[in-house]
Amino acid sequence: MPNRPILRFPNPERSERRTGAPRNLPRSRGPGRAAQGRRFQATFDQLSAAFGTDDPIFNLRQDPTGIAPERALVFVTAGNIQNFARAAQEIGLEVIAETDLEDIEDFPEGFHPSRDSETLSRTLYATMPTLESFRQIMSLWNAHQNDERAPTGAAPWWALFDLLLDLRPWGPEDRLSGGARQAIENRLPLNEDEEVFIEFEIWPTAHLQQRQLWREQTEQRITAFNGRVLDKSSISGDGFIYEAVLASLPAHVVRDMLDDPDDIQGLATLEGIQFIMPQMIGQAEPGDPQGPVVDYPPQGQFVPDAPLRAALLDGTPVAGQAALDGGVVIEDVHDLVRLSLVNHRYHGTAMASLILRGDLEADGIPLQDARLVAVPILVDNDSGGAWTPNNMLFVDLVHSTLTQLMASETPLARDVFVVNFSIGIRDMRFAGRISSLARLIDWWAAKEGVLFVISAGNISEGLYLSGITSVAFEDSNDDERRRAVRGSLRASIYDRTLLAPAESLNALAVGAISKDLNGRNPHHQAGIMTLENDGEILPQLTSALGLGPHRIIKPDLVAIGGRQEFRPIPQGAGTILRHVEASQRTGLVASAPIGGADATQKSRGTSPAAALVTRAVLQSAEALTGPNGPFEGQELPRRDMALLTRALAINSARWPEEAHQLYAEEQDVLGSRNHARAKEEVCRYFGYGVMTSNLMQHSPDAGVTMVGLGSLRKDQAQIFRMPLPYSMSGDRIPRSMRVTLAWFSPVNSTRAQYRLAGLEAVAAEEFDEEDDKQWVLDLKTEGPDANIVKRGSVWSRRLINRTQTVPQFEEGAEIPICVQCRDTAAGGLSPDDEIAFAIAVTLEIEAEVQYDIYHEIEQEIRVRLRRGV
Repeated sequence: MPNRPILRFPNPERSERRTGAPRNLPRSRGPGRAAQGRRFQATFDQLSAAFGTDDPIFNLRQDPTGIAPERALVFVTAGNIQNFARAAQEIGLEVIAETDLEDIEDFPEGFHPSRDSETLSRTLYATMPTLESFRQIMSLWNAHQNDERAPTGAAPWWALFDLLLDLRPWGPEDRLSGGARQAIENRLPLNEDEEVFIEFEIWPTAHLQQRQLWREQTEQRITAFNGRVLDKSSISGDGFIYEAVLASLPAHVVRDMLDDPDDIQGLATLEGIQFIMPQMIGQAEPGDPQGPVVDYPPQGQFVPDAPLRAALLDGTPVAGQAALDGGVVIEDVHDLVRLSLVNHRYHGTAMASLILRGDLEADGIPLQDARLVAVPILVDNDSGGAWTPNNMLFVDLVHSTLTQLMASETPLARDVFVVNFSIGIRDMRFAGRISSLARLIDWWAAKEGVLFVISAGNISEGLYLSGITSVAFEDSNDDERRRAVRGSLRASIYDRTLLAPAESLNALAVGAISKDLNGRNPHHQAGIMTLENDGEILPQLTSALGLGPHRIIKPDLVAIGGRQEFRPIPQGAGTILRHVEASQRTGLVASAPIGGADATQKSRGTSPAAALVTRAVLQSAEALTGPNGPFEGQELPRRDMALLTRALAINSARWPEEAHQLYAEEQDVLGSRNHARAKEEVCRYFGYGVMTSNLMQHSPDAGVTMVGLGSLRKDQAQIFRMPLPYSMSGDRIPRSMRVTLAWFSPVNSTRAQYRLAGLEAVAAEEFDEEDDKQWVLDLKTEGPDANIVKRGSVWSRRLINRTQTVPQFEEGAEIPICVQCRDTAAGGLSPDDEIAFAIAVTLEIEAEVQYDIYHEIEQEIRVRLRRGV
């Protein structure tokens, strides 16, 4: 039982969002109507000629590569067109995909990027025109070219025509992205008759019959090429649509598709296909089956009837091992357990062990208020890792698993509020487009209020250091080694990005720091090195790097993932650093599937880091509802528990000293004026910081943590009042404050502005009052930049004292914390959407004092509750 339990905010007061003065953001400019007419009039003349015939649809569709009704039509514009989806809907044109493309340096004459930019931003709108919507588009174009005023509601069309860069049908180059092509090529066997597994994603139109027609056409074309349809899926919900086919095709057919994607009779020209990619293979990193086995008999027992509060989606754990016995229930809903030999079940066993007991040497205490339900969705193999079954669509597999767990008529585990997903998708590193699996997870989080804890992914490829030999690297001092590594990471940063689905907006993505929990340092071994010295906190070299979509902070945080060692290996004129995979020297101690009931293995990487975060989330939940907790004795709804623990996890995270050192290094590289960009670079490695699990369970020794729950609609606000300890008034003391909000934003997977709801907090009292930038206590921002934190579905400010002296305030004073909600998608958020959120606030004194602010605030809250305030 914590002696400084987290406190609960009194119920908040309703208010309105402070809108402030409208911001005139700089936007790109086009070359003018006449120039746009010269560029695109021929295309519209061709359409007009076809519409002058008796059968315009027939005539337009005669050209299989041309623009035609019921064929995806692409508009590429210089920047985002506000409210375009709504204006398109007004004329019956469905926008089925909206994507921000990479900026370009070489752009058409007459276009001007937004202020202070040398590159032109681009947005792609994929639409599905009907015959009637084509007539409307041509009519609007003609009016635009005639210099007429835009009709009511059609202003976005005028903006689109002004900024139009390209107008074309969706083609093979869109369906087969560069990354997908490369991944398919890498999987092609030498034997041309061997099978290759390919996924076809169908356009996510809201019209079910059209999706089914496109899927049937895809299946027919697959069969015509002597392929086999292995699986198909159709998922449709408010905010998420997924239609896909998994096929097995002869290697020579796939090679022909790559060599000639424009073949009219080929697979890449099918109109109903949005994307073609290699099979989405979920994978878990190999375990550590080598080396001597050490026994660690478990401490204590699990409570037999404890609720199943967490789900593990992974390979199959060995539930009979002593550390797991009584704590895990296996639900074999996909009949996969029989495919995994017991002596192969390393990954799932390790993850279950770390969630239920932590590191078996350093911790080992069983959870008391929760048990784990494990649903195998991978097949364990003889490498010690696990892979997706080759006859299943992984997105559908995950969706059906979650449905049976939580959303069926008879859910298997109705108390689950957190899902551990220490799985990544092979060959699917984040490159700007959110994967269908990440979109599914975002949709589930918003729909059901469940927290997903996802490993950021591990980079198996070594890190190449140019211009330094392995001998020179080993002879270098610590600073020289780190500079070499930092330079190499900076040069290869886009090759070491998050592994899907870690880019998920609503999930908690976890990176790994190179550290063990047992406190021991292995003796030096020739040829084996670490980057960190004792006590230093650095990310593992293999931990995947952020940022996420729209440059949101990802990973969200980093956690202990086992100490990582590497070998410097000569390669040409440089050196490649390869991590040591199988070793008993370092790593987190977890249960092993073989070697006896108490046998253990060593686990390293982002997977065990995510498992430890899931454990911390469950321990936090127990503290929240346990004796003296802020919700003592209450059975909180799933969404509330998920949001509270997510907020506390982020609130507990701190940038270590090494993160601040990295910030200084990045400022030297980028220039002192680019402080926000330098902080972004730190967030790639550390996110919001290193999770501190004990601060998710109780208040700090010299401070207080408070939590609360609320819900808002668009443009609404709620005010939480934090009492100020009167002893602080006028005192000269260092102090800090953390304010964190967590919510699950509704999403629209067809929009570039994917996130619909944004929340933030300001220190303000009245609706028309200017917010206090110094949060009453004369504070300034530390850690992630104030603008960076606005992009995701957590918002967290770190504040430290600007001066040593606390401003004087009266007894009974408070900090009014106003939480407000805004529409971040230009009309995408419905005024009827209720956005539930959690708030966590920590106020801490960074020096020894003769008073305790915890007890002062606790007493003030009791007084106010008695008064009914």
